[in-house]
Amino acid sequence: MFNHTAATKSFFRQGEQSQRLLLWLLLLPLSAALWSGSVQANDEPWRLYKKAEHISLQQRHIRQRGKKLLQVKVQLDYQGSMSAFLQVLADTNNAALWLHNVAQVSLLAKPSLYEDLVYTRFNAPWPLTERELVSCSEWQQQGDLTFNMQVWDCADLHPDNPGKLRLRGFSAHWQLKPLPDARVRLIYTGIADAGGKVPRFLSDPVALSSSWKSFLALQQQLQLATYQQAHPGICEAAQQPISDACQALKAAVKKR
Repeated sequence: MFNHTAATKSFFRQGEQSQRLLLWLLLLPLSAALWSGSVQANDEPWRLYKKAEHISLQQRHIRQRGKKLLQVKVQLDYQGSMSAFLQVLADTNNAALWLHNVAQVSLLAKPSLYEDLVYTRFNAPWPLTERELVSCSEWQQQGDLTFNMQVWDCADLHPDNPGKLRLRGFSAHWQLKPLPDARVRLIYTGIADAGGKVPRFLSDPVALSSSWKSFLALQQQLQLATYQQAHPGICEAAQQPISDACQALKAAVKKR
């Protein structure tokens, strides 16, 4: 398990390299933070930004840490496996096919099958500075097969790069649930903030447009046959023969 102790920081600074599987945070271009912010009484109601077949994006503004921030919520369904989500993220060579404005994604450390330390760099149009992100991620699957992934700020675990704006102070959450007929529902909620001194009237439209493009493309990638191979840590619905992951999950539920 990740923790924020000095021992954990020391471990990651060693830059341990491991398997290729990559769990990394989907960021909107120019995003400086993504929070799974708590709902407060004065938060705006959700408003639909766009909707297409089996996908919708909602938006609202909330106040957090004294700032007015844009929050987005995406729900999409796709025909495919739960494992496809992890397989798409692992295919960093093709990340630019769906993740808008990504320039580089690198795995810095992998303490377990379920945890990663990742560096991501995003392009930014002139005169803005390129953004870079160092994130820790951890995922688990519940007894009902629901998949949850937490991602949070690990900016201090990797040296800053001159001329880049380091994204700090974020956390985010992804959730996947199996549906009937071999379909999966993905839900993402996060708050997009451009960082630096970008005015909100400029950054919000870019964040919404880029987010919509990224999730539309992600929905298509998740349904490609090349990504449907089983992941060793995922128990699929009605999986035959019963995988080691399903057996381990069943045993873990019995112990609770």
